[in-house]
Amino acid sequence: MGFDYVDVGSLAVSWKFERAKPAYCFPFNRQQLQEALMQAQRDIELPENLWNKLLQI
Repeated sequence: MGFDYVDVGSLAVSWKFERAKPAYCFPFNRQQLQEALMQAQRDIELPENLWNKLLQI
């Protein structure tokens, strides 16, 4: 098992994969991660523990 390299940009846009953002704690492949990063909006957060609920399917 390996990991794909994904350049998410500079430190100034690191908020895109912080807690409560679409790319945080989801087991995405490279394409899905890039899409989640594009969907991230700085002032909008996902509901608390959403990732945990979705992964318990």
